[in-house]
Amino acid sequence: MTLKNDDVLLLKAAIEFGSECLYNIKDGGLGRTLVIDAGNSVRAREMRRKIPTFWEDLYTLVIYNAAAETEEDEDEEWLYDPA
Repeated sequence: MTLKNDDVLLLKAAIEFGSECLYNIKDGGLGRTLVIDAGNSVRAREMRRKIPTFWEDLYTLVIYNAAAETEEDEDEEWLYDPA
């Protein structure tokens, strides 16, 4: 596939599944893979329900950054400290 075709697929994915995630196409162990970075676990769970395992001849993979999520949780905990 060409870069132009990849750009079309990325745009199509953003329109079909929502623009709140980041989309990328990579070569992986199961062939060409659409990688969806959901940002957090809640959005990742929602995206996994929406997106099929294979879409447009691409394997799909939903990821999120768990380390960033725990840092946010710690910050929120500090904000509500009653002391």
